[in-house]
Amino acid sequence: MRNVFIIIKHEISTTLRKRSFWLTTFLLPAVILALSLGSQSLARSSMASGGSSPLLGGFMSGGKPIGYVDTAGVIEQIPEPPKSSRPWVVSSLQEYPTEAAAQAALNTKAISKYYIVSADFIQTGDLAVVDSNFSVFNSLENNDYFAYVLRLNLVKDANLAELLDDPTAKVESQGLAPQGGKKDEGFDAFGVPFAVLMIFYLVITMTSGFMLQSVTKEKENRTIEVLLLSVRPRDLMLGKILGLGVVALLQIAVWGGAMLMFGGVSLNGLSALGLPEDFFVWALLYFVLGYLLYASLLGALGALAPSTREGTQFTFLLLMPLFVPLMLNSVLIEAPNGGLTTFLSLFPLTSPVTMITRLAAGNVPIEQLLLGLVILAITTYGIIVYSARFFRADTLLSFNALNFKRILQEIRR
Repeated sequence: MRNVFIIIKHEISTTLRKRSFWLTTFLLPAVILALSLGSQSLARSSMASGGSSPLLGGFMSGGKPIGYVDTAGVIEQIPEPPKSSRPWVVSSLQEYPTEAAAQAALNTKAISKYYIVSADFIQTGDLAVVDSNFSVFNSLENNDYFAYVLRLNLVKDANLAELLDDPTAKVESQGLAPQGGKKDEGFDAFGVPFAVLMIFYLVITMTSGFMLQSVTKEKENRTIEVLLLSVRPRDLMLGKILGLGVVALLQIAVWGGAMLMFGGVSLNGLSALGLPEDFFVWALLYFVLGYLLYASLLGALGALAPSTREGTQFTFLLLMPLFVPLMLNSVLIEAPNGGLTTFLSLFPLTSPVTMITRLAAGNVPIEQLLLGLVILAITTYGIIVYSARFFRADTLLSFNALNFKRILQEIRR
């Protein structure tokens, strides 16, 4: 065991001396925080100027006024926009007595465009729009507000005018999959689970990738030949996995702390972010087992690869299961107790990321948490035992090219 502890100490000190490690550890949360604060600042600025982004479901300012010539005498009042859930482009409307007056205003750029309500509008519904910078995509869209003004003046009832625009505006949809009681919207409903998903995905892939880099680098500079004179191959693997695991825990502690600071809560106030009080207990258990699983797989790959470059070419195949939760992030967050999400949270190759994301998105039954943990633990133990067979002197000292044929041969061995 003494040799194992020496290797653990060596891996920790070597990794912590890397400038790239610290840049990644602190730069990534800083970038995420800057983007989040930047978007919030833009949203507040937009709200202060009298409009809001359509992404936030509000009204979007249309800039210059829009003119209109009402030759039919239909428009008697200019109503406020309806409280619709969809975005509206709203500009102030300016009436002109004649088309020539409206055209003159358009020529001087006092208005962005103008509408002509034909004299027989009630019979024909003919409406013309004149824009100095004509574009099919710009001039024929964002006419909803003026159309609403016409409807309200025709029916003389705001509720009826809004219903004519969107008869299903008040229909509420209900997902068939239980959502775990998390009904609030905003950052807590989507941002926190997505942040958890990204943190766990990045930490597991990056820290397990350290295992591949460590083994292949020592093969390239021939350090492995010296180590094998005094250390058994499996002790070497165990020391590397445990040493890099300590580094991984440090990294996840920094990122988790950044998430808590961004949320403005303490460890005793996780409910403010919609997280259960025992969230970090389950997160730690699933992370440790997930790290051990993928670090063992990449360690076996590093034992076979003659160089870091060749080993990296096959990394994607081993880490492919972790891409699945990332690609299906909306499904995981919006339906945390759905069938697909439940399966991915129990399947051992995807459960380290999926189960914790699911726990952040909604309540997970305790029996599923325990079952996923048991399945993951059994699979991790099997992977470690199997990967240890690749840590042999003949593979660690081999510089044969890495390809699918050789990998299959080693698997059969």
